[in-house]
Amino acid sequence: MDASLAPTNETDMEGSWKTTGLSIHCCNETECEILQRGFTKSDIYQWLHTPLDYKADFEVRLIPVSDSKTQVDVATSEAEVRIGPNFSAQGGDYYERVAPTTIEEYKILLKIGKALGQPGMPPLVLPK
Repeated sequence: MDASLAPTNETDMEGSWKTTGLSIHCCNETECEILQRGFTKSDIYQWLHTPLDYKADFEVRLIPVSDSKTQVDVATSEAEVRIGPNFSAQGGDYYERVAPTTIEEYKILLKIGKALGQPGMPPLVLPK
């Protein structure tokens, strides 16, 4: 992946972009994994109106449609939120698996579109 897709500030989704090679589905597809290094504040999952820390891994699949068009699919896995500290002798934090949302996936699509200069992508609309 191009370095222009790397996080540019703390509000971006942090992670490392790693090409995993050609897909078995089609010899022209390319799959990339985004392994999120740290937590970001969730736009969906909250506790007492406070956003929970959210983390997930993503798979980006690039599928050539024609000489000038590429389909980009984003799939989320391992989505979890940090619930809070564990006060037992073991320490650490409590985490809970959560359903992925399309918000994080669309943030990735917007970042790819911006890096490629794609005009006309609808802005991200968050629920209230």
